[in-house]
Amino acid sequence: MSEIVIVGGGIYGASLAYELAQAGRTVTLLEADDIAAGASGGSGERGVRANGRDLRELPMATVGFPLWAQYQRQFEGGVGYRRTGGLHLFNIPHGAHEHEVCGSMEAMAMVQNALGVPSQLLDRDETLQREPELAGDLIGSVYCPDDGVCDHTFATQAFAKEARKAGVTLRIGARALEILHTNGRVTGVRLASGDVVPVGEKLILLANKGVLALLKPVLQPQEIMPVTTQIPQMMFITNPNGKKINHLLGHAHRKLSVKQIPDGTLMLSGGHSVAHTPQGRWKGSLSSIALGLTDAIATLPFIDESSFLKVDASRVETCAADGIPIVDTPAALHNTIYGFAWTGHGFAIALGFARYLADWIISGEKPHALEVFSGRRFHGSLSSR
Repeated sequence: MSEIVIVGGGIYGASLAYELAQAGRTVTLLEADDIAAGASGGSGERGVRANGRDLRELPMATVGFPLWAQYQRQFEGGVGYRRTGGLHLFNIPHGAHEHEVCGSMEAMAMVQNALGVPSQLLDRDETLQREPELAGDLIGSVYCPDDGVCDHTFATQAFAKEARKAGVTLRIGARALEILHTNGRVTGVRLASGDVVPVGEKLILLANKGVLALLKPVLQPQEIMPVTTQIPQMMFITNPNGKKINHLLGHAHRKLSVKQIPDGTLMLSGGHSVAHTPQGRWKGSLSSIALGLTDAIATLPFIDESSFLKVDASRVETCAADGIPIVDTPAALHNTIYGFAWTGHGFAIALGFARYLADWIISGEKPHALEVFSGRRFHGSLSSR
């Protein structure tokens, strides 16, 4: 019997399993499909970004960034992490005023610096020196040198590999169907196969869209959380003229993230989603493509000469009403911790969360830094239990 059972073989489950095994705990990691089969896998790269992030998440990013660099050096073959620096771009959208936009840009840089994220305010010319292909309508940017990108599938698989080497029992194709519990304590997890995986000390639910289904039978009415399901759409396009994008690019007024992956291909994402059915199937969205391309071409005009390679909308994300994750313990199960609603931007904060979750599990005391992510923010006080 393992002390800790983790449900979910994405970046959160795999990195937490590794952290706990390194701390000497016995761990079983259950994954319904395969490692990185869900939102932690797929085409291209994910941003490892603090720039422009919700301020409540910045403490997680400041803890996680050094860990990304550490594991890139430490793991054989690395974790697919590249520190490119990030630019968050600003222009003056229709109906806005220059002093308002400049004030927002200055405030963003000031607060990020105050919260431990090195951020530099750049004017238009300084921004264009870093990214000459940008459109001339911008007025400036906030530059974060510590931002970067990561091959998310490779990283998740690397953490699972290192976790297994550290002693974690990793079971793929092990779909959790039911939480077994007695007197307010989880005793095991029933799998679709009928097997029961016993839980010694704690159960950790990190299976993204699968968390609420497992919790629903034990949640009290006031614990139901406002969470939606989304399928982000990512576009991959050619770069026929060999243009170079030097940074991870985001935009204050457009749903846009631009990355140049190592083979030169351009990846466009940033918030446009596609429809999904109750059965979980997805379909592409021409409107999402049109909106994404409009934002991309307005930002980088040379993209108008590119051609499509593929569109990927195969990975499901969960999103809370206020756009930040939910991490808590259900009232009925005191030896269970859950985390989900990573909202499509979980990689920058994943290793920070894993470190804090490991501290919580090992010490038995919930870190204060996690209180802001409590599910109780939707229905009551954030004071400690």
